[in-house]
Amino acid sequence: MPVIFKPERYLINLQIKKFAHYIKGDILDVGAGKSDRYSNLFNKKKYVTTDQNPNFDVDIVANAQNLPIDNESYDSVISTQTLEHLPDPQKAVKEFYRVIKKGGYCLVTVPFFNELHDEPFDFWRFTKYSLEKIFKDSGFKIVILEQRGGFFAVICQLVVRYLINKFDLAKKRWGKLANPFFKVFAKIMFFLDEMDNNQKNRKFALGWLVLAQK
Repeated sequence: MPVIFKPERYLINLQIKKFAHYIKGDILDVGAGKSDRYSNLFNKKKYVTTDQNPNFDVDIVANAQNLPIDNESYDSVISTQTLEHLPDPQKAVKEFYRVIKKGGYCLVTVPFFNELHDEPFDFWRFTKYSLEKIFKDSGFKIVILEQRGGFFAVICQLVVRYLINKFDLAKKRWGKLANPFFKVFAKIMFFLDEMDNNQKNRKFALGWLVLAQK
């Protein structure tokens, strides 16, 4: 299948790179999915992947809400675009807290504006206020809570995802021909977000990154 440019995935990658230096040592990737997107960004001793889908090539097949892992086993936990697919995201964050060593960091990304995906297992969208509550109630200290994208990035993502879905571009060999147009469109929209410092712009977000410490 062709690799199709997705604005939010591009911004997520930039966000994780920005804070990757916090994530080190023995790392647990919860909800890793079928492809290794981020392990090369971290200073790691060991990188262990988990996902509940048995068809994915992961180290541990498990649900994030009930990890078969001993207490304080890992220096760091990363989980990207996973909490929205869990019936009880609070329970998963408590599991993150349980398996991280004292002083270790947890890095999580979640969506706010996004189309329905991976149905019917698409349960939640998060505000910064819900994330603050979930992580603090789980025992974490929030170090960074950063917004991803503004109004123009949201519009860009929605347009691109609509076209990908409507024309099934991810499953067609010629789908990647759309990439140059998507990238130029995204570059313009990201620039408009940078130029627009109005607080009304910041009421729109593609999603959030949370960096929390035990």
